[in-house]
Amino acid sequence: MAVEFADGWQKRDPKLEADAIALWQKHGILPPGVNPQERARELCCLAYEDGELAGISTVVMERYRPLLNKRFGFARVFVSPDFEQQELAIGLATECRRLLEAWSVANPHEELHGMAAVYQSPKLGRYPVGKSGLTLVGFTPEGHQLRIAWFNHLPLY
Repeated sequence: MAVEFADGWQKRDPKLEADAIALWQKHGILPPGVNPQERARELCCLAYEDGELAGISTVVMERYRPLLNKRFGFARVFVSPDFEQQELAIGLATECRRLLEAWSVANPHEELHGMAAVYQSPKLGRYPVGKSGLTLVGFTPEGHQLRIAWFNHLPLY
């Protein structure tokens, strides 16, 4: 099956947002109190398999105190249970990383130093450096893996 990735980062594309909201609602995956329209503003990348939306990545930019308080794009990935999850999740993370890095290079004043993700799925994270290029740097209090990828165009100091 052919997978196509759609760039949603900072686009505010009504079609992409509507597609994402429909998939989230179909599977009821948004936490209580999360407004789907607000979450849709965080879209980074969408994966379409043979024209059907199969997965979504969203990003929130936040400073991460343990890493010099640098700003990272914290990614979330959701893959529909109707599709092969692991490979699509890796593809979404890889494409999201590429989009964020290109945006960061074009917008250095935003000081986005890298991408981060918390791996909650036991299917992911068997090795310290994953196929998406994210590297294990620690664990959350719940025991989930915290992974990051630095962007090299911005200095640390």
